[in-house]
Amino acid sequence: MDAGADFIKTSTGKMKPAATPQAVLVMADAIKEYYKKTGKMVGIKAAGGISEPDDALIYLMIVKDILGESWLNKALFRFGASRLADKVLAKIIALSH
Repeated sequence: MDAGADFIKTSTGKMKPAATPQAVLVMADAIKEYYKKTGKMVGIKAAGGISEPDDALIYLMIVKDILGESWLNKALFRFGASRLADKVLAKIIALSH
């Protein structure tokens, strides 16, 4: 971040372990400290191995609890989880019926 990163992510998702709640926790803490120091909001991406909606909620809650709701938008918080999208869509459709 000190070198100018606008976004940081857990991994490429190509190796294990990829995203872990512990990694996202450490990253969110670092972003929070950087924000306090500079006022610059840096994005965070949890990538790799997130394939279940309940797991995605864990990452969302970590970001919300540490960084706040201001980070809960596509400009500052993303998932790198191609397998997750279809499952989330299926849950949304099921809940709407």
